[in-house]
Amino acid sequence: MTTTTTRIVRRTPLAAYALYALCALLGAIPAHLAAQTTAPAAVPVTFFGEIRARSEMDRPGGGLPTDVFTYLRTRIGIRAQPADGVRLLFQLQDSRVYGANTAVAAASIFDLHQGYVDFSATWRDADVTTRVGRQEVALGNERLVGAVNWSNTGRTFDAARVLFSPRSAASGAAEWTATAFVATVDERGRRFGATPAADDLEPADRALVGAYATRKIDDGTLHATLLFDAGANYRSYSSSNRFTADARYVSNTAARFGVDIEGAYQAGTQHYRASGTSTTSSQDVGAWLLAARAGVFPSAGRRTSAIVGADILSGDATSVDGRYTAFATLYATNHSKYGLMDLFGDPAGRTKERGLVDALGMVSRELNSRTTLQAELHRYNTQAGDTREIGWELDVVAPVRLSGGASLQFGYGAFRAGPGAAAIGLGAEGSSRHWAFAMVRAAF
Repeated sequence: MTTTTTRIVRRTPLAAYALYALCALLGAIPAHLAAQTTAPAAVPVTFFGEIRARSEMDRPGGGLPTDVFTYLRTRIGIRAQPADGVRLLFQLQDSRVYGANTAVAAASIFDLHQGYVDFSATWRDADVTTRVGRQEVALGNERLVGAVNWSNTGRTFDAARVLFSPRSAASGAAEWTATAFVATVDERGRRFGATPAADDLEPADRALVGAYATRKIDDGTLHATLLFDAGANYRSYSSSNRFTADARYVSNTAARFGVDIEGAYQAGTQHYRASGTSTTSSQDVGAWLLAARAGVFPSAGRRTSAIVGADILSGDATSVDGRYTAFATLYATNHSKYGLMDLFGDPAGRTKERGLVDALGMVSRELNSRTTLQAELHRYNTQAGDTREIGWELDVVAPVRLSGGASLQFGYGAFRAGPGAAAIGLGAEGSSRHWAFAMVRAAF
């Protein structure tokens, strides 16, 4: 099946120019230092990379033919530390579909995936890192902001970010962490040829400002997120400025029984424009999300896990009036949340603003030291209006670890449409669609 994601990058030859400049810089530094009387140590440089190929079979039903295609994603990067407290990261990415030519939109993309500089220092009892440039931003479980790694392109932000952690704390063992960032998502300035919308005097950039923190509490961890998404335009809505606050508590998942509970609220303003007209009306935004998981979670040394839970995203049965109540998942990694077939990559958009109720169960069993079998079952309903059953989805995945840097993964998904599926384009009641994939990945 086809997964739609947001790539927050510019389709320009920037990657090629940056590569030439970086190679010249790294080549010039040793040459310059060689001219000194006392040559300092060489700049530490590390190369890393990944090749990933995934074949998918999408059988949507409803008279549409089965489609089989293969994605290929190649990443290559370097890390360099030219001075104490300074680190550079540069990563190129090529994303393509086997056999697709330039007539296919976005079939082949070669671009700068990440390119940033870190400045690290200590302040009081904290390690502080300032990161500037194109970078992945993944907050917690990525329910609101994520890197969308399943996608063949992924997601990066052009951003400035500050990260805090206790001094010298081991990775993953810190009592607390915090980060704050600001990103330009869509540059619409007059200087770059943008034109204002019909209801705007001047085009506004789309920007994201966020803060995220964690704190260990007894045997669990509390996560808190605050986001401001400014200048968003989507579907029939424009000039959307939304604040989103999210709180999540995760108990010790290594215990015999664990919980993962999350709640979020969204508020702000936006404009609605009816199709075929130029007039707009103002709307106040007020939406919410509740999510919960409970059971035996996957953990080191544990062969079997079983979890039940639900995700509830508020909807809006009258989305054209003065109040909009459908929850937007913003820049989330939704692939792992609402079914692996990605039928709800944008829950509000897919359900036509009616929201989503997803009751789910997950089971995982380690077959041997290299292979695990995982299964998920989802039951979908709309949340607002005349709530109707959308349908059921079953997903089965078998990851196989070949070595430290290489793996295989096989998967199958099936969806059976309920009485409410036809209204949102997921097929007539009783119809089914199928999806399967095989993926190989090697990294160093």
